Amino acid sequence: MYSILGSPGTGKTTMGAQFLVRGATQYAENGLYVSLMEPTHSVANNMMRFNWNMFDLESQGKLVLVDASPCQDEPGSELKIRGGVLGSEKYDLDGLVGTIANARKRVAAKRCVIDSLASIAGAYRIESEYIFKLHTFARALSELELTTLVLSESDTLTIEKLPPETLLAHGSILLHRIRDREDVSHLLEIQKMRGVRLLKRVMRYAINQDGFEVNPQEPVPEESE
Repeated sequence: MYSILGSPGTGKTTMGAQFLVRGATQYAENGLYVSLMEPTHSVANNMMRFNWNMFDLESQGKLVLVDASPCQDEPGSELKIRGGVLGSEKYDLDGLVGTIANARKRVAAKRCVIDSLASIAGAYRIESEYIFKLHTFARALSELELTTLVLSESDTLTIEKLPPETLLAHGSILLHRIRDREDVSHLLEIQKMRGVRLLKRVMRYAINQDGFEVNPQEPVPEESE
């Protein structure tokens, strides 16, 4: 499980979608896009600007779009997900694992993107219980042989303010932006990556017509006041 952190608009969803699309089209690794925030059809429609047709990949059996959002379209209606219902009794990580496991079987998925766990954290009144469940959740994803990116909103490096899933993840990547006079620069920092020899540095990235692109050779500007 790997954590991708960043403030809104830094490209977390684009990175996640690209991870799945490239996996399905270039590496024979099918995937799951599990959305707990935005309807999956909205995400897939937005990715059309990169010529990534997630609907086609789903129809080809290479991708499953799992709408696990706790938001309901109509008051009093059940929470609908492709292939099942989650949250009709208790909306929690155990239910999410079951949904992911069922979706994985459909396409023998190897990759998974979860966007994000913030809404499901509210199901736990005590943070220690949530952290305990996160340990079980991360272990379950590993046992399912899924390489998972968990997208989270954060613009801080203060460890006390990082989402709990970041502290449990095998690796974490921070996306952020700074102002350089009148320009805005997008920067990527690998905070940790277990089992990998890591050169800690900040790199530029851009989102262009081909998607998310890291440019490690470009100079990094200093943040202005």
